[in-house]
Amino acid sequence: MLNEMFIAKTAISSFNNAALFGAYFFAIGLLCLPLFYMVYLHGRDILSWLKWNNRDIAQKTSFFSVLFLTVWMLIFGGNYAVIRDGISLLPLLNAIVLFVSVIYITKQSKLNGYIDILNDKKTRRIVFALLILFTICSAMPNLYGILLQLSAVLCGIIVGSRLHKNISDVFITCLIFGMMTILILMQPEFFRFGQLGNLTIIHLGMLLLTGFFATTALVTKYTNSRSKIYESAYIKLKWFFRIISILALVLFVLTESVPVFLGLLGAISISSMLTIYHAKRISDALSKYSWALMLVCFGVLIICPVITCLGILYIINLGTNIKLKDFTGLL
Repeated sequence: MLNEMFIAKTAISSFNNAALFGAYFFAIGLLCLPLFYMVYLHGRDILSWLKWNNRDIAQKTSFFSVLFLTVWMLIFGGNYAVIRDGISLLPLLNAIVLFVSVIYITKQSKLNGYIDILNDKKTRRIVFALLILFTICSAMPNLYGILLQLSAVLCGIIVGSRLHKNISDVFITCLIFGMMTILILMQPEFFRFGQLGNLTIIHLGMLLLTGFFATTALVTKYTNSRSKIYESAYIKLKWFFRIISILALVLFVLTESVPVFLGLLGAISISSMLTIYHAKRISDALSKYSWALMLVCFGVLIICPVITCLGILYIINLGTNIKLKDFTGLL
């Protein structure tokens, strides 16, 4: 006779596997379209109510985006039972992302005086104890999961509170969200994103969009236009990396491989750098739009509408119109 608990676990596993085959995140994104439209429609009023202005909106957008991502990681993390291999690097990399995120949150909280709101030492101790308890509970019942996440949070708080150097908001958010996109691809089941080997074009397309906007935001921000490449050399190099990108794209769709995904983003980045370096001038708004669109795509990707709404608010604040050909021209 089969054990009743075994039957129950098998039924739950079958249900989860069936649910992971479909693009669940995309369906939620479609259902959230009215919410996104309302945020876009009343974005100016929301920004006025939040008292965000041009001077600090980038800093606050990045801070709250990373904050909600960290909460999301603690709530949805700890599903170590679905890891396929005992030597998987996923828990360690997940802890590294959590560590970097907590460093940034602690640093920005100290810089902007968010910690000073808890002026009572007793209140701070209670909040700290609740945070530790929440971190422990999120990784249960795996002991190594608890130790990893707890050490990541504690070390992040210690380093962030003692860090004196400024952290670039665009760079750190692109780094964190880019790493999370790669982690989701490493093992989609861990993040309830999909089933490896059964990802649909919608899954792969959203991963590529998020990675593209993350790399574009960094490339357009840190690459200067110089117009110093000879036209013939530029055309040959451009087509060389285009061919590499197309081949990598086909291979990525067929294999869903992380190294191929990184190679594809690398080829796209170099192609974009060539375009910017060859051009006489690139609009500064292109980097800002890329960064905001990365937030929009990533919020849909992990089913966290708040991050998407933050990206929409940032786009509304920019006001400058960027056309699709401005992005395709980088490719």
